[in-house]
Amino acid sequence: MVSEQITERFRWEDCLYLFSSRWYVVLLIGSLVWLAGASAKRKLPPLYEVEAHLTLQKDASGNDFDPVSRRFPTASEHDLLREAAELDSRTLLSEVAGALDLSSLWKIKDVGALMSRLESRVEVGILPESHSLLLRARGESPSEASDLANALVDRFVARKDAEARAELGARMRRLKQEMLGRHAEVKSIDAELVAMASDPAANPAESSQLRRRRVAVRNLIHSLEAKHQLALIEADEVHGKARLVAPARPDAAVATTSIWLTVPSIFMAGLFAGFGTVLGLAVIFRRSRWDAISHLTSRLEVHFAGFAPLTGGGSVTPSVIPDTILESYRDLRNRILRLPAGECVWMTMMPLCRKEPCGEAITSLACVLADSGSTVLVIDADFRGPSLHQYFEAAQHPGLSDYLTGAMRLEETVIRSRRANLWFMPSGPLHDDPSGLLIGKRMEDLVRDLRSRFDYVLVASPSIHEVSDAGVLASISEFNTVITPYRGISFRRLHETRVALQTVGAPLSGVILSTRVKTVQPTMRAASLKTSRTLPAGFVH
Repeated sequence: MVSEQITERFRWEDCLYLFSSRWYVVLLIGSLVWLAGASAKRKLPPLYEVEAHLTLQKDASGNDFDPVSRRFPTASEHDLLREAAELDSRTLLSEVAGALDLSSLWKIKDVGALMSRLESRVEVGILPESHSLLLRARGESPSEASDLANALVDRFVARKDAEARAELGARMRRLKQEMLGRHAEVKSIDAELVAMASDPAANPAESSQLRRRRVAVRNLIHSLEAKHQLALIEADEVHGKARLVAPARPDAAVATTSIWLTVPSIFMAGLFAGFGTVLGLAVIFRRSRWDAISHLTSRLEVHFAGFAPLTGGGSVTPSVIPDTILESYRDLRNRILRLPAGECVWMTMMPLCRKEPCGEAITSLACVLADSGSTVLVIDADFRGPSLHQYFEAAQHPGLSDYLTGAMRLEETVIRSRRANLWFMPSGPLHDDPSGLLIGKRMEDLVRDLRSRFDYVLVASPSIHEVSDAGVLASISEFNTVITPYRGISFRRLHETRVALQTVGAPLSGVILSTRVKTVQPTMRAASLKTSRTLPAGFVH
């Protein structure tokens, strides 16, 4: 059986297999979510969005500098972030909610829920280039959205106007207080001058200095009176720092949909719901890899299925293949031993597609069959992409094509490997018509001779979806096995392979799932090792 150490390394592959084998559950749950989202989108009324544009000035009076109010810095009032926060504040929103009676309009009695909905329907944007704010409001109708936006900006502008009037009133009071103080100062100077005039010993220089001081204070009083008069005039036309550039208009409203009810969001929600359901069921009803094998066997109606760990190296040398890796192949061997076969098991092994490597899986399976005492012959019949000779540390030819063309005898094409009970026949050079060689009489003689001399004959074949050779090899074999990666397994492709085999009168007997593992074992040895071309005892061509 597969060791637990190897099994624990394929959690993501198990998830991919789970989704591939339970795609109908994902589709069912996703369809239910899509239908629910489409129904909600249809029943829920769309929201209409309008915009109102506000601009902020530097000073309420329109002047950049005021010598009287310079002691009260107003730079923070021009901070766009602060103004945006004030426009979007709960205080302003609550005032507007009461003025528009939104509680009755929206039929919400709870204050917290009312404010939450109101905050979700109002958004303030900042335009630093023009030193302005953009208020977006949404409502169930264009008029409702525009009323809400205009109410907010009107209340905000009214606040700023009130602040400007309050500031102007405070300035007028300061001017008046200062004028009263200057008048008192003038009276004090006049009293001092009267006292000095009645005193013969008074210093004329001091009297002259007091008169100059009196003139200066009187001039300052005249200046303050002019400023106070100007402030009185400005009081009739005072306005705040906020200006409404463009109010919200119902005819400019744009229908919007909640991001959760858009087609991409509903689609993704359905997929996540389907995946989550499958993963949740897998966690609750925990399944092992043997459950996956059982499901694969019953679904495809094959005799056996199993795992084939791949290390990226591989060789027939006994010291190269770790025991933990061989354990998976021993499980495959035990399943193959239960096949309804005669004295010889002739099995064609093909990849699902050409890009999927299967040479290491075939070689490792042949090794464990040979270790059990059975005589095993591996034939590389993939003329267009031979690879098994690398694992057997042998040359590519002479081989099968040399024998089928009559150029060599069988004893010259079969190689005895360094592993006991294991022989190998390379593919040989590529022929102009490989499938023509396979349907000739020499191939019939070869099959008859090898069946009588070996317990197992494993034939490496190309994919049946790509070349015609695979169909000929499959029709010769009693058993046909497909090797496909466990990660991203395609059941549709496996069913197509089964149908393709049935068209040539061949059964699909087994499926081997290859999995990548990491190992610190040494890689394949160099091809300089000597090999023998001695066939099993008593072999006669």
